[in-house]
Amino acid sequence: MAFLDLDRRIFTTTDWEVMQRAHNRASILLDRCPKTDPRCNELARTIIAMFESGIHDEDELAAMAANRELNFLGARGYFQKPFPIGRINEGLTPNSFTEH
Repeated sequence: MAFLDLDRRIFTTTDWEVMQRAHNRASILLDRCPKTDPRCNELARTIIAMFESGIHDEDELAAMAANRELNFLGARGYFQKPFPIGRINEGLTPNSFTEH
């Protein structure tokens, strides 16, 4: 995830890894690149805000952030069925979500 300096908050390494995996999963759900999509930073900020509100499950973070992004896109005329909240990693390997 790319951030501005003001987006930097103090989290543990494990917390950042959870948020990174959630960001990567949400990007895959949305069929976009987690690094180069024009809205990747907004997606990252959404995930951080949700994490700070107490949602720490990466599957829930990913689905909720992707659905929030669908709301944004829906206001601009692009509609898609929402993603289910819960286990979303069927057919996806955990290593595909972590950048090393």
